[in-house]
Amino acid sequence: MSKKILVATDGSPESDRALDKAAELAVAQGAELLVINVAEDFCPEGLVEIDCDTVAAITRRAAKDILSRAMKRLEGKGLKTRGCIEQGSPAEMIVDLATREEVDSIVIAAHGKHGVKRLVLGSVSARVVEWAPCTVCVIK
Repeated sequence: MSKKILVATDGSPESDRALDKAAELAVAQGAELLVINVAEDFCPEGLVEIDCDTVAAITRRAAKDILSRAMKRLEGKGLKTRGCIEQGSPAEMIVDLATREEVDSIVIAAHGKHGVKRLVLGSVSARVVEWAPCTVCVIK
């Protein structure tokens, strides 16, 4: 069975550092690199269904752009890569994909786009460390 490393990206400079570290590890280990971006389910209270559909479409489009930029960043590194967009709670979707794909390790930034806000809510990386079925490398 070949090795697999999963790296989560949200397009932030911090997640770019995690992407670079994951690529470095994948090259060193001869592993396949799976890149995930999670389009968060988000519909503010008071919006009607059509507005929520619009928010979801915008979120999915942003996720595609983020993943596309991440995959471009990996070009020319001699890696076998696959990109994946999931929709839902970031920590849950990262752990779910890691479980489904039976990855050997997950690489994730300590803080991403939401920075200080995440400290109050509990960071995605902390949840991934707690729930992951494998080793997690948190990049600061």
